Amino acid sequence: MGDSIPAILFVAFQVAAIGTTLANQRPVTVRADSLYFAGNPVAALSVTADSSTTPAERAALEWRAARALIAIGMLQPEGKDRRSWYDDALVHARRAWSLAPDNIEARYWLAAAAGRRTYRSDPVYSARLGREVYEQAMAILAVDSTHAGAHHALGMLHAEVLRVPTVLRVVAGRTITNGLPRANEKEAERHLRRAVELEPTMMIYLVDLANFYVRRGRAREAEDLARRIATTPSRHPMDDKLRATFAAEWRRATTTTSR
Repeated sequence: MGDSIPAILFVAFQVAAIGTTLANQRPVTVRADSLYFAGNPVAALSVTADSSTTPAERAALEWRAARALIAIGMLQPEGKDRRSWYDDALVHARRAWSLAPDNIEARYWLAAAAGRRTYRSDPVYSARLGREVYEQAMAILAVDSTHAGAHHALGMLHAEVLRVPTVLRVVAGRTITNGLPRANEKEAERHLRRAVELEPTMMIYLVDLANFYVRRGRAREAEDLARRIATTPSRHPMDDKLRATFAAEWRRATTTTSR
């Protein structure tokens, strides 16, 4: 009996050591996801630099790098630094797609990075990026019509183009966007609403649809979403900032309207 206690302790220590080793040997994609959803996109990005042996593994890390870079960019103030993060996200997303052209996640994060990098003061480059968003999102929906991210990307494409001055839209339309559907308020709402229907707790989908309604003067719909935004749990690193920014803008909008 006395000899069994050290044996039990030895086994326990061995099991603990094996558990630690297995934790350290988890697939790098799992570690990247864990860090990202723990709210640490910088650490998640650093993990994606690990080498991989196959194009599929490398593609999986590249789109996760793009995801982390987008989150880091969204946490920055508006300006050149933020766009620089989005530029880096585009590099990784395009690399992921080149390695795995049929991978839906690679396509989606390319669309997401291109959409984030658009900038209203640079209409020609933004129009090129808009074409990229459209082509990738449509390719995704051709395979999976219930992909919430693709619907959101298309909705935001329509919504953002509607905010560009008409003259600049005409110029871009003559040079870059020929063959693409014209920006349409109904299409913007349809796709943004569909994204929320498919993933009702995704903060960015809720916020972007609410902002769309605020800009269109549709206070009732915006108010319903404002209540949902206030109580929806955060999942992504930028969700708290999205919620706080929307809350401040919503207070300003309601205060202005009540005067």
